Amino acid sequence: MVTKRTITELSLFAGLIVSMHVAYYTIQNNPSLVAPHQRQELFYVRWLKEKIPALRPYGVTDDKTPKADQ
Repeated sequence: MVTKRTITELSLFAGLIVSMHVAYYTIQNNPSLVAPHQRQELFYVRWLKEKIPALRPYGVTDDKTPKADQ
């Protein structure tokens, strides 16, 4: 049976996962913290992008070549 407590705990867990993703990608997309050629996806996001091609434009891009001005 699904109780109010179960729903509350699942929503808190979902909120935690979302906030962790926001923090991770905020750090990955900040050039003063992570150089563009060193950025990487989370392992399960990479797997999802392989399985669902529509997700490829989102998150960290696959461009791993450093630019000349860096």
